[in-house]
Amino acid sequence: MRLKYRLKEALRFLLFAFYPKTMLIACVIFSAIVITMLGVAMALAPEGSGFYNIVFALTTGAVASFFVSFVVELSNNYRHNKLAWYELKEYYSTIMKFEKHKQIMMKLTPSQRAVKKAHEEFVAAGGIEEIDEYDQSKDVIQVTWEQLPDIMPIFKQTFNDKKQFLSDIEIDKLESVISEYKQIQSVIHDRILMSLMYDDALYRSDENYLASIYPNNILKNMPAWIKKYMSNIESQKAIDRYVEAIFSDFKLLSQYMENYEISQKGIDAYKDELEKAEAEAESEDIDYDDADFSEPEDEETYRRQSEIMNKQMELDEISFSSWEISESCKKIAESIDVLEQSIMKKPYYGIMIKYVNNSANKSIDDITSISAYEYEKRQLDKKLKKQMELSEK
Repeated sequence: MRLKYRLKEALRFLLFAFYPKTMLIACVIFSAIVITMLGVAMALAPEGSGFYNIVFALTTGAVASFFVSFVVELSNNYRHNKLAWYELKEYYSTIMKFEKHKQIMMKLTPSQRAVKKAHEEFVAAGGIEEIDEYDQSKDVIQVTWEQLPDIMPIFKQTFNDKKQFLSDIEIDKLESVISEYKQIQSVIHDRILMSLMYDDALYRSDENYLASIYPNNILKNMPAWIKKYMSNIESQKAIDRYVEAIFSDFKLLSQYMENYEISQKGIDAYKDELEKAEAEAESEDIDYDDADFSEPEDEETYRRQSEIMNKQMELDEISFSSWEISESCKKIAESIDVLEQSIMKKPYYGIMIKYVNNSANKSIDDITSISAYEYEKRQLDKKLKKQMELSEK
């Protein structure tokens, strides 16, 4: 069994020598054309003549050159692909994990589809059972949104440091993914703009922070305007670190954006809202006579008014921001699909991804199904377990 496994692994790695096929096929076609033309010339030339001897020598050289060039190309392919396998191992694994997680969260695995079929049969037989929020399937936008903290660091590192091992399609799609990710980050930045944090960073930066960077004898002789400018720069950097910290953990990200609908619903809701607004659009004159442009009397009043205004601005922008982030997540998911298709053409990891995709594409008749009775029994067991947990508490 172990020998069989090792032979299978060796065969998968041996396939590295035959990828990509383009140069190998071109080499074979070109050599075949040249050798065929020389063979025709030999057939037409009188045997033993000087021309025949020359063509025979050229044919022999062309055949030898073909084998040499073919072996060299195989060797280069194997060496390059083996190195790429080591260098891109984390990138390939990230793509595979994303695909597996997507299938689980979208309830596409064979066992989940069997449970879904049993639930439908249970409801059709007269049973009424609501699916828990945890058990409900998610759309591809939601799955992508929650996977961003895990996939983006790997994607950015691969794009920045390992382009030589990527195909043109992979480079193009990774560039698209990073561009959409920056668009999502800009939405977070825009939200910070509507908070007192950004106001303090611009106009009330902490000059005392410079004491942790520069010694006192330097700060003592530093002009006041330079202190203010440099502390302002440090505050801007701190906001960038704050945004990166939010994006590094999905728990932080989901809590920070809890009022936003990052899903297909968010896209549909904004489109409906936009159509409704366009249908009811009427020009309204703003009455500036009642507007209060006076400066607040003190700092506390200013901050209170700013906080109220910023909160209202954020509420007004939630629908648009939800649509913007959802659209970016959708485009990221589409780009990752193309990356998966590209990897499927490669040896080793392509076999693994095909296996994962094939399990999701199985016919429902091929899946080990459960009966409606068994499904009902499972639901009753879950309810009893929940009641016992609550009674223990």
